[in-house]
Amino acid sequence: MSTSLIEDWPFPMFEVDEGLIRFANLSAQEWTGDSLKRMSGKPIAEIVKTQPDLVEQMAKSRDTATALTTRGCQATLPSGVTLTCHVTVFPVEGGSQGVSFWLAGPRPRASAMGVPVVSGMGRMIAHELKNPLAGIKGAAQLLRDDVPTDEGRALLDLIGSEIDRIRRLADRMETLGDSDPDHMDSVNIHTVLRQARRIVQSAEPRLVFTERYDPSLPHAAGDADTLMQALLNLIRNAQDALCDTDNPEIELATTFRSGVTGLGENGRQGRHLPIQINVTDNGPGIADDLQDHIFQPFVSTKRDGQGLGLALVSKVTKAHGGLVEVRSRPGRTTFSILLPAPTGEYHEV
Repeated sequence: MSTSLIEDWPFPMFEVDEGLIRFANLSAQEWTGDSLKRMSGKPIAEIVKTQPDLVEQMAKSRDTATALTTRGCQATLPSGVTLTCHVTVFPVEGGSQGVSFWLAGPRPRASAMGVPVVSGMGRMIAHELKNPLAGIKGAAQLLRDDVPTDEGRALLDLIGSEIDRIRRLADRMETLGDSDPDHMDSVNIHTVLRQARRIVQSAEPRLVFTERYDPSLPHAAGDADTLMQALLNLIRNAQDALCDTDNPEIELATTFRSGVTGLGENGRQGRHLPIQINVTDNGPGIADDLQDHIFQPFVSTKRDGQGLGLALVSKVTKAHGGLVEVRSRPGRTTFSILLPAPTGEYHEV
């Protein structure tokens, strides 16, 4: 595990080997009221006592080689304070394990931990993305001379434009926790949706898309790069949900929705949110008990999911002053993003 990455993680996180603490980030040290020097080499189950038992969760994660999240655990700290937490255990290269605690339910520190989560995630994602981008783009440029067809060169152009977008996105990730993104503009959301569909379909040509766009919809007020990333996450989630579905289909739709207003600063009424974007799949649906928590970090319906994709969608949407919703039943799941329009601006698509 990269200590530089988990040091930035805004939740308490430990690295353990055979149940013994090897590393604890600053959040973990602050949370337990103990230093890494004092905790190092001690069983994590003695530092943080959990119910259900953390030892059993670590053993199950080790046996299955997958990340496991147990929601609603009771965690008792060395101070004697007991908190309700979601606990995630995940395998780490080299045979050790990571253990992360995310506070749940009503708690005094909720807002304090909620604000830095985005910047922490941003630093982690930017760190992981930036390093390989230059090499990938260079390889694509070298390949261009050897590609004889216009279709092949168009795909290489798509790779290049996506690399440039991801680099811009990585540069901005640290600002997603602000009330608004740095680069607010008037965005043709249909252009963004078509580009997102093209990116996903280029990797999976057999995937069937239906597009139903309202041509009278105004442009959105937002940042095209971060909105693109949020929509790509939703479309790829839909794609993953369809892996065992006969006749899989994803529907992308937009509509004008009246009467919805987001919350502004300090919980005050914010801007109207007339622009609704729907990503719908005909997969098996999401369990009822997960729907209220699906946008929280570490909550995932996928066996090997890390539970960060939808958390990012939620943060991007909130950074735009918008809302994100989910409605699901067997055979139909719809994620909706609602966004504001630039004041007084309406455009024909």
